[in-house]
Amino acid sequence: MICLICTLEPYRIDWLPQFVAHYRDQGVERFLLTLQIDPELPEDEKSRHRTRFGETLSQLNVTETFFWEHVWDGPSMGAHHRLLQEAHVAAADWIVWCDSDEFQVYPERLDRIVAQCEAAGVDFVRGVFIDRIAGDGSLTAFNPQRSIWETFPRTCSVTNALAKGDPCKVALARGSLRLLGGGKHRPEGRVLKTISGLVQVHHFKWDAALLERLRFRVRPEWRARFPWWVESQRLLDYFDAHDQRFDFADVAPISIQGPHFIAVA
Repeated sequence: MICLICTLEPYRIDWLPQFVAHYRDQGVERFLLTLQIDPELPEDEKSRHRTRFGETLSQLNVTETFFWEHVWDGPSMGAHHRLLQEAHVAAADWIVWCDSDEFQVYPERLDRIVAQCEAAGVDFVRGVFIDRIAGDGSLTAFNPQRSIWETFPRTCSVTNALAKGDPCKVALARGSLRLLGGGKHRPEGRVLKTISGLVQVHHFKWDAALLERLRFRVRPEWRARFPWWVESQRLLDYFDAHDQRFDFADVAPISIQGPHFIAVA
Protein backbone atom coordinates (compact mmCIF):
# COMPACT_ATOMS: atom_id res chain seq x y z
CA MET A 1 0.00 0.00 0.00
CA ILE A 2 1.28 3.45 -0.93
CA CYS A 3 0.17 5.96 1.72
CA LEU A 4 0.56 9.71 1.98
CA ILE A 5 0.96 11.54 5.29
CA CYS A 6 0.41 15.29 5.42
CA THR A 7 -0.87 17.87 7.90
CA LEU A 8 -2.38 21.13 6.68
CA GLU A 9 -3.74 24.37 8.06
CA PRO A 10 -7.38 25.40 7.51
CA TYR A 11 -6.57 27.92 4.79
CA ARG A 12 -5.07 25.07 2.73
CA ILE A 13 -8.36 23.16 2.53
CA ASP A 14 -9.08 24.83 -0.81
CA TRP A 15 -5.88 23.27 -2.16
CA LEU A 16 -7.07 19.73 -1.45
CA PRO A 17 -8.93 18.97 -4.71
CA GLN A 18 -5.83 19.68 -6.80
CA PHE A 19 -3.50 18.14 -4.19
CA VAL A 20 -5.41 14.86 -3.96
CA ALA A 21 -5.91 14.63 -7.73
CA HIS A 22 -2.19 15.16 -8.31
CA TYR A 23 -1.09 12.47 -5.89
CA ARG A 24 -3.71 10.02 -7.11
CA ASP A 25 -2.25 10.48 -10.59
CA GLN A 26 1.19 9.72 -9.14
CA GLY A 27 -0.16 6.49 -7.64
CA VAL A 28 -1.00 7.23 -3.98
CA GLU A 29 -3.59 4.71 -2.76
CA ARG A 30 -4.35 5.97 0.75
CA PHE A 31 -4.43 9.49 2.14
CA LEU A 32 -3.77 10.09 5.85
CA LEU A 33 -4.51 13.80 6.02
CA THR A 34 -4.66 15.81 9.22
CA LEU A 35 -6.16 19.24 9.78
CA GLN A 36 -4.19 21.36 12.25
CA ILE A 37 -6.43 23.53 14.41
CA ASP A 38 -5.18 26.34 16.63
CA PRO A 39 -6.33 25.52 20.19
CA GLU A 40 -6.99 29.21 20.91
CA LEU A 41 -9.68 29.54 18.24
CA PRO A 42 -13.32 29.90 19.35
CA GLU A 43 -15.15 26.58 19.43
CA ASP A 44 -17.56 27.56 16.66
CA GLU A 45 -14.64 28.38 14.36
CA LYS A 46 -12.95 25.07 15.17
CA SER A 47 -16.21 23.32 14.33
CA ARG A 48 -16.48 25.11 10.98
CA HIS A 49 -12.96 24.06 10.05
CA ARG A 50 -13.62 20.44 11.01
CA THR A 51 -16.86 20.37 9.02
CA ARG A 52 -15.33 21.92 5.90
CA PHE A 53 -12.35 19.58 6.05
CA GLY A 54 -14.54 16.51 6.45
CA GLU A 55 -16.92 17.55 3.69
CA THR A 56 -14.05 18.32 1.30
CA LEU A 57 -12.40 14.93 1.91
CA SER A 58 -15.73 13.16 1.47
CA GLN A 59 -16.22 14.84 -1.91
CA LEU A 60 -12.75 13.61 -2.87
CA ASN A 61 -13.54 10.04 -1.74
CA VAL A 62 -10.97 10.21 1.05
CA THR A 63 -12.50 8.23 3.89
CA GLU A 64 -10.04 8.84 6.74
CA THR A 65 -10.02 12.16 8.58
CA PHE A 66 -7.63 13.26 11.34
CA PHE A 67 -7.43 16.37 13.50
CA TRP A 68 -4.52 17.82 15.45
CA GLU A 69 -5.41 20.61 17.87
CA HIS A 70 -2.05 22.20 18.50
CA VAL A 71 -0.12 25.39 17.78
CA TRP A 72 1.74 24.88 14.52
CA ASP A 73 5.37 23.84 14.88
CA GLY A 74 7.47 21.28 13.05
CA PRO A 75 8.76 19.06 15.89
CA SER A 76 5.30 18.66 17.44
CA MET A 77 3.84 17.89 14.04
CA GLY A 78 6.58 15.31 13.52
CA ALA A 79 5.56 13.63 16.78
CA HIS A 80 1.93 13.59 15.60
CA HIS A 81 3.00 12.01 12.31
CA ARG A 82 4.94 9.28 14.11
CA LEU A 83 1.87 8.39 16.16
CA LEU A 84 -0.23 8.33 12.98
CA GLN A 85 2.36 6.16 11.27
CA GLU A 86 2.50 3.68 14.15
CA ALA A 87 -1.29 3.38 14.33
CA HIS A 88 -2.21 3.25 10.63
CA VAL A 89 0.77 2.24 8.48
CA ALA A 90 2.13 -1.30 8.10
CA ALA A 91 5.86 -1.97 7.91
CA ALA A 92 5.42 -3.29 4.35
CA ASP A 93 3.69 -0.08 3.20
CA TRP A 94 5.47 2.90 1.64
CA ILE A 95 4.85 6.51 2.64
CA VAL A 96 4.91 9.67 0.56
CA TRP A 97 6.01 12.38 2.99
CA CYS A 98 4.96 15.88 1.97
CA ASP A 99 3.53 19.21 3.06
CA SER A 100 0.36 20.55 1.50
CA ASP A 101 2.33 23.04 -0.63
CA GLU A 102 4.54 20.28 -2.10
CA PHE A 103 3.57 18.46 -5.29
CA GLN A 104 6.08 15.67 -5.90
CA VAL A 105 6.61 14.48 -9.48
CA TYR A 106 7.92 10.98 -10.17
CA PRO A 107 9.27 9.65 -13.49
CA GLU A 108 6.96 6.63 -13.25
CA ARG A 109 3.88 5.69 -11.25
CA LEU A 110 4.65 5.05 -7.62
CA ASP A 111 3.87 1.34 -7.76
CA ARG A 112 6.70 0.92 -10.29
CA ILE A 113 9.06 3.13 -8.28
CA VAL A 114 8.30 1.14 -5.13
CA ALA A 115 8.80 -2.18 -6.94
CA GLN A 116 12.22 -1.00 -8.14
CA CYS A 117 13.12 0.13 -4.62
CA GLU A 118 12.03 -3.19 -3.15
CA ALA A 119 14.09 -5.14 -5.71
CA ALA A 120 17.17 -3.01 -5.03
CA GLY A 121 16.81 -2.97 -1.24
CA VAL A 122 16.30 0.80 -1.18
CA ASP A 123 14.88 2.22 2.05
CA PHE A 124 14.01 5.77 1.07
CA VAL A 125 14.14 8.31 -1.77
CA ARG A 126 15.02 11.96 -1.31
CA GLY A 127 13.55 14.94 -3.13
CA VAL A 128 14.68 18.47 -3.89
CA PHE A 129 12.61 21.66 -3.89
CA ILE A 130 11.76 23.28 -7.18
CA ASP A 131 10.25 26.54 -6.01
CA ARG A 132 7.21 27.74 -7.98
CA ILE A 133 6.41 31.44 -8.11
CA ALA A 134 3.98 33.68 -9.98
CA GLY A 135 4.89 34.79 -13.49
CA ASP A 136 5.24 38.44 -12.44
CA GLY A 137 7.17 37.73 -9.24
CA SER A 138 4.32 38.73 -6.92
CA LEU A 139 3.07 36.79 -3.92
CA THR A 140 -0.21 35.98 -5.60
CA ALA A 141 -3.24 34.29 -4.06
CA PHE A 142 -4.05 30.67 -4.81
CA ASN A 143 -7.20 30.41 -6.91
CA PRO A 144 -8.99 27.05 -6.49
CA GLN A 145 -10.68 27.59 -9.85
CA ARG A 146 -7.35 27.78 -11.67
CA SER A 147 -4.58 25.21 -12.08
CA ILE A 148 -1.93 25.68 -9.43
CA TRP A 149 0.69 25.06 -12.12
CA GLU A 150 -0.64 27.99 -14.16
CA THR A 151 -0.90 30.28 -11.13
CA PHE A 152 2.75 29.66 -10.21
CA PRO A 153 4.47 28.90 -13.53
CA ARG A 154 8.07 29.97 -12.88
CA THR A 155 10.51 27.33 -11.61
CA CYS A 156 13.45 28.65 -9.63
CA SER A 157 15.53 28.39 -6.46
CA VAL A 158 14.18 30.37 -3.50
CA THR A 159 14.67 28.03 -0.53
CA ASN A 160 18.40 27.79 -1.11
CA ALA A 161 19.08 31.16 -2.75
CA LEU A 162 17.19 33.46 -0.37
CA ALA A 163 16.25 31.54 2.80
CA LYS A 164 19.57 29.62 2.87
CA GLY A 165 17.54 26.57 3.87
CA ASP A 166 18.05 22.90 3.02
CA PRO A 167 16.22 22.24 -0.27
CA CYS A 168 16.38 18.45 0.11
CA LYS A 169 14.09 16.18 2.11
CA VAL A 170 12.81 12.62 2.35
CA ALA A 171 10.03 12.20 -0.20
CA LEU A 172 9.27 8.46 -0.18
CA ALA A 173 10.17 5.87 2.46
CA ARG A 174 9.34 2.43 3.74
CA GLY A 175 6.50 2.33 6.25
CA SER A 176 8.87 0.96 8.88
CA LEU A 177 11.25 3.93 8.58
CA ARG A 178 10.94 6.81 11.04
CA LEU A 179 11.91 10.37 10.20
CA LEU A 180 13.75 12.66 12.60
CA GLY A 181 12.23 15.95 13.75
CA GLY A 182 9.42 17.63 11.87
CA GLY A 183 11.11 18.79 8.67
CA LYS A 184 11.36 15.33 7.05
CA HIS A 185 14.95 16.05 6.09
CA ARG A 186 16.60 12.98 7.66
CA PRO A 187 15.58 9.36 8.28
CA GLU A 188 16.26 7.57 11.56
CA GLY A 189 18.93 4.91 11.33
CA ARG A 190 22.54 4.61 10.21
CA VAL A 191 22.64 1.81 7.63
CA LEU A 192 20.05 2.86 5.08
CA LYS A 193 20.06 2.71 1.30
CA THR A 194 18.79 5.35 -1.09
CA ILE A 195 19.18 6.14 -4.79
CA SER A 196 21.41 8.71 -6.46
CA GLY A 197 18.61 10.79 -8.02
CA LEU A 198 16.26 13.26 -6.33
CA VAL A 199 12.49 13.46 -6.76
CA GLN A 200 11.17 16.78 -8.06
CA VAL A 201 9.32 18.48 -5.19
CA HIS A 202 7.44 21.39 -6.75
CA HIS A 203 7.16 23.85 -3.90
CA PHE A 204 4.16 26.20 -3.92
CA LYS A 205 4.96 28.01 -0.68
CA TRP A 206 5.23 31.45 -2.27
CA ASP A 207 1.63 32.67 -2.19
CA ALA A 208 -0.28 35.62 -0.75
CA ALA A 209 -0.37 34.08 2.75
CA LEU A 210 3.41 33.76 2.96
CA LEU A 211 4.25 36.94 4.87
CA GLU A 212 1.74 36.21 7.63
CA ARG A 213 3.21 32.74 8.06
CA LEU A 214 6.74 34.10 8.16
CA ARG A 215 5.85 36.70 10.79
CA PHE A 216 4.41 33.92 12.96
CA ARG A 217 7.78 32.18 12.79
CA VAL A 218 9.87 35.10 14.00
CA ARG A 219 7.94 35.81 17.20
CA PRO A 220 10.12 35.86 20.35
CA GLU A 221 8.68 32.59 21.67
CA TRP A 222 9.40 30.91 18.31
CA ARG A 223 12.96 32.26 18.22
CA ALA A 224 13.58 30.86 21.68
CA ARG A 225 12.63 27.33 20.61
CA PHE A 226 13.56 26.96 16.94
CA PRO A 227 16.95 28.11 15.60
CA TRP A 228 15.72 27.93 12.01
CA TRP A 229 13.64 31.08 12.58
CA VAL A 230 16.50 32.90 10.86
CA GLU A 231 15.35 31.50 7.49
CA SER A 232 11.99 33.23 7.91
CA GLN A 233 13.68 36.47 8.97
CA ARG A 234 15.89 36.41 5.87
CA LEU A 235 12.81 36.12 3.68
CA LEU A 236 10.94 38.88 5.52
CA ASP A 237 13.94 41.17 5.17
CA TYR A 238 14.15 40.36 1.48
CA PHE A 239 10.49 41.10 0.77
CA ASP A 240 10.59 44.29 2.82
CA ALA A 241 13.46 45.46 0.62
CA HIS A 242 11.81 44.41 -2.65
CA ASP A 243 8.24 45.74 -2.39
CA GLN A 244 6.84 42.33 -1.35
CA ARG A 245 7.81 40.56 -4.57
CA PHE A 246 10.65 38.60 -6.14
CA ASP A 247 13.38 40.19 -8.21
CA PHE A 248 14.08 37.59 -10.89
CA ALA A 249 17.77 38.46 -10.74
CA ASP A 250 17.84 36.98 -7.22
CA VAL A 251 16.19 33.62 -7.88
CA ALA A 252 18.07 31.38 -10.29
CA PRO A 253 15.75 29.76 -12.83
CA ILE A 254 15.51 25.97 -12.89
CA SER A 255 14.91 24.28 -16.23
CA ILE A 256 12.68 21.22 -15.99
CA GLN A 257 12.30 18.89 -18.94
CA GLY A 258 10.03 15.99 -18.11
CA PRO A 259 9.32 14.15 -14.83
CA HIS A 260 12.83 12.75 -14.44
CA PHE A 261 14.85 12.39 -11.25
CA ILE A 262 17.19 15.32 -10.61
CA ALA A 263 20.85 14.36 -10.65
CA VAL A 264 22.76 15.02 -7.43
CA ALA A 265 25.32 17.77 -8.02
